Amino acid sequence: MSENVLHIDHLTMRFGGVVAVNDLSMDINKGEIVALIGPNGAGKTTAFNMVTGVYTPTEGKVILDGQDVTGKRPDEITKLGVARTFQNIRLFSSMTVFDNVLTARHLRRTSNFLTATFRLNAAEERKMRAETEALLKEVDLYDLKDEMATSLPYGKQRLLEIARALSTQPKLLLLDEPAAGMNPQETEELGVFIRQIKDKFNLTVFLIEHHMNLVMGISDRIYVIDFGKQIAQGTPAEVQDNPAVIAAYLGVDEEEGVQ
Repeated sequence: MSENVLHIDHLTMRFGGVVAVNDLSMDINKGEIVALIGPNGAGKTTAFNMVTGVYTPTEGKVILDGQDVTGKRPDEITKLGVARTFQNIRLFSSMTVFDNVLTARHLRRTSNFLTATFRLNAAEERKMRAETEALLKEVDLYDLKDEMATSLPYGKQRLLEIARALSTQPKLLLLDEPAAGMNPQETEELGVFIRQIKDKFNLTVFLIEHHMNLVMGISDRIYVIDFGKQIAQGTPAEVQDNPAVIAAYLGVDEEEGVQ
């Protein structure tokens, strides 16, 4: 029997008179890569924001590993094992590659202000620095560890943002359009990278993406929403053949907005 990691239970999000997400229910099981797709403005990022505590749903619940986390703060949800990246890269621009990842690792520290003041946390700090070096080697960014984050090529910045998320030691990784701005070769390499880190770090991955080749190539299952409401779900093959999906999303020409 599959182990459920995330259960989205009839989520609705209203902003005034606008219903951004309408009665959305989803299940994501351990070890899966699950994609959420739909046209621009369909409510995908709003759904992510409810899962990660940025928004408190107007209605419904977010259940993580059987625990109701609805309305918890983003930092509380991160500590429970959820990490995310953003459509627009949000690296710490004044920090090196190493320090970007180390800063995220500090979420797991056990020291407090007092122990840090009296340098009683030296052993823990050495351990976190060693773990950061090991992670950078795992994701092939170690040779760039002393570079400023924003000096990296765009594709490497994307990988760094994912590495920073991995540094919080998540069990559920949310990726919000990780291929945005990437060329076809970078997108293909990203797909390989996502599969590799899923296996290497024992992750479950929840993905929003407009690049259909990437979505169809790496997803175990796909949910499709339009105007905030689910219109289809299934395997990539099932979704590709669904008339409602073709009409709402997959039938839109690339020049009209789908990358």
